[in-house]
Amino acid sequence: MLDFNSRFGRRVNRRLRQESIVWLTTVDAQNTPQPRPVWFHWDGQTVLIFSEQGKAKLRHIARNPRVSLNFNTDKDGGDVAVLIGEARVLDEPPPQVRVESYLKKYTKGIKSLDMTVDEFRAAYSVPILVTPQSMRGLID
Repeated sequence: MLDFNSRFGRRVNRRLRQESIVWLTTVDAQNTPQPRPVWFHWDGQTVLIFSEQGKAKLRHIARNPRVSLNFNTDKDGGDVAVLIGEARVLDEPPPQVRVESYLKKYTKGIKSLDMTVDEFRAAYSVPILVTPQSMRGLID
């Protein structure tokens, strides 16, 4: 269980609730880390990410579900937050209320892709759920 009561834990929890982008790092078949920025939704326990079909991250997770999530640092390299956890590709859609929260969070982003919500949902149809198990970092 993650400790979100410490000063660092409260900062990470706030970033999970407020940030738009988190870096998801998976590991490929050659054990090379493969970071990529993704949109996400935090419900207080898990991180929901949507992917397009056939993407490398899905193959990586199938082979090795250990992943990390991290945020961009501040301009001086501070405010570091890294979460380590397990990812799984869901066989069924997440609860509708959670999907709606995700879509609401990214309404402007979806429009910036020149997509409707329906088009986005059709294209990014694979839900990934990450359960963070540990975290580390530094706050200034």
